[in-house]
Amino acid sequence: MRKQQAISAARLAARVGTKMKVLVDRIECRTAIARSEADAPDIDGTVRITGKGAGKLRAGEFVAVVTTAATAYDLKARLR
Repeated sequence: MRKQQAISAARLAARVGTKMKVLVDRIECRTAIARSEADAPDIDGTVRITGKGAGKLRAGEFVAVVTTAATAYDLKARLR
């Protein structure tokens, strides 16, 4: 698992700074939890959208984001 975690972290780190379209799954406080077109719900990682306007998004909405950071399995982003 540690080896796979390192591989996943490196792949996601390479995506930092890229633009993408994501589907909002839910809102937690002022953070929108979303997924890219390549991610399956409850299986793959998530895209956590923070910053201005993130808490006002709605589940089921597609939005454009710019990735700002990566963890081992998830991406962090802001609205574009």
